[in-house]
Amino acid sequence: MAYVNYGEVIARYPLIETWGKSETEVNSDLIYYAEVELNGRLGSHFSVPFSVAHPTIKDLTIDLCLYRILVTKDPDKAEKFKERIIGRIEDIKNGDEYIYTGSGTTIDASGSEQEVWSNTMGYVPTHSMLDPESTYTEIDPDAISDLEDERI
Repeated sequence: MAYVNYGEVIARYPLIETWGKSETEVNSDLIYYAEVELNGRLGSHFSVPFSVAHPTIKDLTIDLCLYRILVTKDPDKAEKFKERIIGRIEDIKNGDEYIYTGSGTTIDASGSEQEVWSNTMGYVPTHSMLDPESTYTEIDPDAISDLEDERI
């Protein structure tokens, strides 16, 4: 799925209209590779490609399109622009900036470390591969004790 289309890119940066010979060329040679680069840069922290073109992803893709044009026309300006884009991508990966969805919610980086917590994680599991009638299939005595202590 494409994150942006020709019209969206041209609306922000009319300069891009002069880049290719046709709309198809801009779509297949500029937009497509900008999306591939963005996926490559975010792939370590997110499941890519995104199934929906979120506003933040669209914004970055459009900026990467302009960067790719500036590389051939004004390399100095392109380098400064690239630093801004890559800095923003790194901020997203580090959790300093979030990917906003169209509904205004955010997407956290899947590569960020999050501790899973459960109120029963310190106990032996009640169910196992043993037969339900086995003498070894029982509730952890520590769990029973802790529940009893809570009631007192």
